[in-house]
Amino acid sequence: MKKMIIYSWAVISAFYSTAQQGWNWPEDADLKSQATEKQAYYKILLAQEEYNEAMKPLNWLYKNNPNLHQTIYIEGVNTLQKIMENVDNKERVEQLKDSVLWMYDQRMKYFNDDGEVMDRKALQAFQFYYKQPAKYPMLIELYENAYRANGAGIMTVNLNPYMFLAKLFHQHDSDRMPAEKVLDIHTQISEIIEIKRKNGEEAEKLKKEQDKTDAWLSSIEGILTCEFIENKLVPKFRENPADLATAKKIFKYSLEAKCTGEPYFLEASEPVFKEQPSFILANTLGSRYLANGDLAKGQKYFEQAIKLAATDEEKHDALMGQATVNSKKGNKSTARTLAYEALDAKPGSPEVYNLIGNLYFTSFDDCRGGESKVLDRSVFLAAYDMYKKAGNKPQMQASKEQFPSIEEIFNENYEEGQDITVGCWINRTVAIKRRD
Repeated sequence: MKKMIIYSWAVISAFYSTAQQGWNWPEDADLKSQATEKQAYYKILLAQEEYNEAMKPLNWLYKNNPNLHQTIYIEGVNTLQKIMENVDNKERVEQLKDSVLWMYDQRMKYFNDDGEVMDRKALQAFQFYYKQPAKYPMLIELYENAYRANGAGIMTVNLNPYMFLAKLFHQHDSDRMPAEKVLDIHTQISEIIEIKRKNGEEAEKLKKEQDKTDAWLSSIEGILTCEFIENKLVPKFRENPADLATAKKIFKYSLEAKCTGEPYFLEASEPVFKEQPSFILANTLGSRYLANGDLAKGQKYFEQAIKLAATDEEKHDALMGQATVNSKKGNKSTARTLAYEALDAKPGSPEVYNLIGNLYFTSFDDCRGGESKVLDRSVFLAAYDMYKKAGNKPQMQASKEQFPSIEEIFNENYEEGQDITVGCWINRTVAIKRRD
């Protein structure tokens, strides 16, 4: 075996001394000869899984030819990790961890790939130290540097560790990692995920990363509350309504903290929609303004939602919003037309039939002629038919209680089951039924 290693060493040494390009060998002939031998020798030792022995020629290279090639640091990291797998002494393990991080620093010192190396160093350090609170400030600094250097190019695998680290640090020392900082980190990660998605990275994978990032934030008790949003973010936004970054935070965190009923949610959402129009936001704004009784703005945003709808489900929801606005305005015929358009988008929709049933049920005073109780009460027959399609039994019963009596039907020379036309704006044919 020894002869084989010596022979392999000689052959590989000769190869590396003549064939490698892009390697920074020493100009001194003797030093170059030694460096060539050391580089070839550690390769042989790694192939033989002699990791502790391989570190000896590697350490010689770090000392005497540190700018030889980034490979010596890449393989040095891998070698130390192999060594750590078989070390039980905690003090020795910590020394090896320090050496691994030192190798990342040396690689950045001598070669022009700081962003990528910072990215990898941050992840490596996180894996080493995330259970050691004393290391949290150092880890946060590493991640800040990595994100600053890489932006949206940060490794996807490095998204969640940053958020998890922020959570751990906040729970350990909320003075040094305040809630505002945690939320800033969450926002930064979320924005990078969105950029990655737009750049064509796998959407499903990114969705899982966002879900995990949101889950880490939500798991921090008391950090995301309506009170926090109102006290920390809203004053900043109201002082400068053009501050889109703060507006986005208020919008996002209000959704997560269920603060959409607060006035500041709508204040912040409008500039966000103007800058980034989307169906979800348009429909949300329409719904909130509708709930607040601002029908004009509700209609405005539901109209936008219809234009931005990308699926039949979204089109259905936006049209139903428009129909509800018109119902509240008293435009019952228009509301019904919009509701039927929503039904085209989502056949069988109970929401559509319920809304039309409500339009009919509330039209007694609008359509009453005062000459025939049977015809006047026919609006409830029409309402009953709609509620039946919706499966709304309570409203079916409420409608049934308003049907004409058997005496009223008989006295006006009508018969049960006879078709009659509901007049007024409804203009529908129904079969006469009597109340019990």
